[in-house]
Amino acid sequence: MSEDEKPWKRDLVRTAANRREQVAAQLETDIQSAPSFEEALRLAVDSLKKKFARYTAVSAYVADGEDLAMLTAANRPTGPERVGSGGPLADAARNPRSTMISNITEESAWKAVGLTVGSLLIAPVRTEAGLWAILEVWSDFRDSFTPQDQRLLERVATALGKKTPAA
Repeated sequence: MSEDEKPWKRDLVRTAANRREQVAAQLETDIQSAPSFEEALRLAVDSLKKKFARYTAVSAYVADGEDLAMLTAANRPTGPERVGSGGPLADAARNPRSTMISNITEESAWKAVGLTVGSLLIAPVRTEAGLWAILEVWSDFRDSFTPQDQRLLERVATALGKKTPAA
């Protein structure tokens, strides 16, 4: 029997996927009822960090002209409060979908933003006006994130994108 065929492993995977689905649905509702875009970002960061122990840190950057400025973070290692339009975070933000990096150690560019080990998920938050914010989830372990984690972060980013920054 292969590892994937073991019933308890299938049950764990199913349970984890169901939990992420529940968290995503709750966050979508909470984001919609938040009083402002910034509060919705803070709520998303805090909720993701509290609900998933594997997420070492969760951060939100907002677009500020050509730069990205840190709005809020939960347990993020020391790094810059602003990042320019160049660099790995800005590059990941240009992708139409989220970016998953399994091993930051192999990519030295992340040292400039304070991350040297582990894995990373980055989701751009796009409004009708374009890129407005970025959600960054970091784990200090390699290969920490699953496709379910990536879908969860994309759903949260989509919900945030529907919450207009002015509202």
